[in-house]
Amino acid sequence: MSKYIDCTMPFYDYMPVGNVWAWDVPFRTEPITTHEKNSYELWMITMHSETGTRLMIKAMQDPNAPTVDRLPLNEFLNRDAVILDVPCGMDGAVTAEQVRSAAGNADIRKGDIFILRTGWGDDERYLELGDAYARRGPCISKEGAEELCRIMHENESSLAGSDVAYWGRGDKYQGPLWADRPAWERNPFPSIEARRFLAQYTAEKAIEDWESPNVMTTNNISFIGAMVNLNQISKMRVKLSVVPMKLKGARGAPCSVIAEEI
Repeated sequence: MSKYIDCTMPFYDYMPVGNVWAWDVPFRTEPITTHEKNSYELWMITMHSETGTRLMIKAMQDPNAPTVDRLPLNEFLNRDAVILDVPCGMDGAVTAEQVRSAAGNADIRKGDIFILRTGWGDDERYLELGDAYARRGPCISKEGAEELCRIMHENESSLAGSDVAYWGRGDKYQGPLWADRPAWERNPFPSIEARRFLAQYTAEKAIEDWESPNVMTTNNISFIGAMVNLNQISKMRVKLSVVPMKLKGARGAPCSVIAEEI
């Protein structure tokens, strides 16, 4: 009998992933109607286009690449996936040697989805840490991403995922100049403060801040961030289904991720 693991972070007000960077728009809900007054409840929702567990694709940096609504479903549903254990904690970064060692010990098969399991997304840590879950969580180093891409290309693989909140961490510019400030001092987009920060945040600065995402997209490898509950996966090979929100023209989107142990 199959076992299913939901690897998707739940949406809730002011959740950390989508709440710390200058381009973020906090996830918020507001009642439109209520059970008490209207007999049914509806919400207004505001959010960033890459809140929570999300799929990031080549179109993030290539205007000619397919957007989320044009992705072929066969590349994302019921796919074989392999787990690579690369333990990493707060303020850490997954290294090339960790990726190489984990891959060397894994049962990798042609075309697999690669899942980097650090342990960061376990036990609802995001509820405990708040914004620090996103800002101070582990990331994938540039060298780690380069090694992962090398191995994936050899294996004819094109999709990876991880339980890191963000593959990069904005340590050079966005972190110290924006995300490390108290929440009451970083008025979120579309505030004038956020707009002014982004106006001077050049492509060169962004690439320095987000080296590993840049490595992934330039290598034409899509990747999932902020997966959760990977500790509930007991096997090193699973079936994985990834269903992104079908946002027309979007270059990345929240997604649901379900692992199946057979």
